[in-house]
Amino acid sequence: MHIDDVKAVMYELSKMVDNDGENHDCTKKSQERMFYRDFVDTQENGADFVNGEWYQIHVKAERHHLLSNCPTDVNLIDIIEMIADCTCAGLARSGQVRGLEIDMDILNRAVGNTVELIKSMVTIKEK
Repeated sequence: MHIDDVKAVMYELSKMVDNDGENHDCTKKSQERMFYRDFVDTQENGADFVNGEWYQIHVKAERHHLLSNCPTDVNLIDIIEMIADCTCAGLARSGQVRGLEIDMDILNRAVGNTVELIKSMVTIKEK
């Protein structure tokens, strides 16, 4: 039964990872005009993209921007998405991946919150 329990939890976690991948950076599409406006303003006028209206919405809506706006219930799925995002962005932009910084408090909270998430997936059956 243990093997089946772990298999079921891992399957549910993989669906959550898959869902986050499918919806990654959804604010680039849901707020496409604002994103484009702020991007052009940065390119043409030297505006500070990070302080722009779209970016502020983006980091609040997207759970994986842990250094800008870490959710209270951060979990290891958010960490995985952050690592994938930073790695892919670095490779696409410069061909290199910068060192990733994840505060140990965030990482420890993510582990604890993931334990709680998994506990919520498991049902103990009385004999």
